[in-house]
Amino acid sequence: MNSAPAHMALGALPFVHQPTLTAPVAAPAPAPTTAWAPAGDPAFWATVRELRAKVADRVRDDLTGRALDAASREQLGRHHIQQVVDEHAQELVDRRRPPLGAVVEAHLVQVLFDAMFRLGRLQPLVELPGATDVEIYGHDKVLVLFADGHREWHGPVADSDEDLVIYLQLIAARDPNNEQPFTPVHRHLEMALPGRGRLAAAAFGVTPRPRVTIRLQHLQSVDLAMLRAQDEVDTILEGFLTAAVRARKSIIVSGQGQGSGKTTFLRALCSVIDPGESLATVEDDYELYLHEEPDRHHRVFAQQTFRGAGELDVHGNRAGAVSAGELLRRALRHTIDRIIVGEVRDADALLAMFEAMQAGNGSLSTVHADSAHDVVERLVGLAVRDSSVTESYAYRQVAETIDLIVFLGVQVNADGSKTRFVREVVEPSRGESGTGVALTDVFVPNHIGRAVPNVAPSFLGTLVAAGFDQSCLTSGGTWRTW
Repeated sequence: MNSAPAHMALGALPFVHQPTLTAPVAAPAPAPTTAWAPAGDPAFWATVRELRAKVADRVRDDLTGRALDAASREQLGRHHIQQVVDEHAQELVDRRRPPLGAVVEAHLVQVLFDAMFRLGRLQPLVELPGATDVEIYGHDKVLVLFADGHREWHGPVADSDEDLVIYLQLIAARDPNNEQPFTPVHRHLEMALPGRGRLAAAAFGVTPRPRVTIRLQHLQSVDLAMLRAQDEVDTILEGFLTAAVRARKSIIVSGQGQGSGKTTFLRALCSVIDPGESLATVEDDYELYLHEEPDRHHRVFAQQTFRGAGELDVHGNRAGAVSAGELLRRALRHTIDRIIVGEVRDADALLAMFEAMQAGNGSLSTVHADSAHDVVERLVGLAVRDSSVTESYAYRQVAETIDLIVFLGVQVNADGSKTRFVREVVEPSRGESGTGVALTDVFVPNHIGRAVPNVAPSFLGTLVAAGFDQSCLTSGGTWRTW
């Protein structure tokens, strides 16, 4: 299978030229009023491939010796797409074939543009209102998941599994910020998509058929008030967590498995940070996007790790790799008020999180775990994967650097939708013997699993100074709809 050239720029050489496939030509006959139905007809996609090759040739010729930005290349592409479609429509008339019609012509123009500059046949799926995930199990088995819990099966997104892989290679090669090849040597692909989406793919024998997962951010902007309206927190938790963030307490948000809403909840916590604070974010992949909310966060130094390229060196690193620890050290050279480490997946990210929290400026992070109490063992287990870290050191860091652990519960409803809510809030501290970690259950699950006040944290006075009404802790909780 041919790989897309790694140097291919967006719009410069949009597609590898494949053999031209042309719709069968019938003998002249009285033409019906419209042409073939788009999208579901194989002849439509054969025509798309043919016209796409023509547009690619013209765009390439026009770009020779010219340096255009992405918007200008797209504008140039639209011009040539419309020109090629107009010529195709006229050719159908000249050959006494069924005319395109205005609706089909407009659809063909959009499909060609998506093929050249967006996600091709995947683009309509990621634009579906309320879509949160797209799962592809081979070119013809496509499932879309929605925020309200329902699911929809959709038609093929390519003509074959091989065609799907080729197009994934093209998508990867078009992105100037992506240096990951997708080949029989590099069988996994992970990359960011426009609109705060992420794509992960696997092929070339590590899975029976190509597998693609696209995750989309359902809520582009979120705060604690929005989560309260969705019953993820009540008024007491909203006030408590708002005061904790403003008092610069370091908080870990946890939840069980994918889809528990950890990143969304972390973004909501970030929303109460003073807009004037200088923030640094350290992530494996951009998921918080605080740098894209300038009205809410005026000063953000956003950073993501880089996996590097080429073969592993003697230390197990690839050329050009940039770790979370290095990003954190770079951030400290800037004027930063608060460092936020995104999801903790490995020892490097965890040690960076510990270092960020040691500064005492109120760091925030997320981690997978089965309960609030399990977070401690999860963090210690990740830490000791680094051979230089002892178990006792890891326990001490958890006890001394983390102020609160917030655990999110998920309830799957009869219609398939998910209800997310805070289930527990605990405060870690040093054990009585000076070793290990003691946990104070500040909020505990009530009879329906929602977190209600239990014991005041040791730093209650600090929260009161930050605006929290401590009398709320004796009210028993105020979940709106329960």
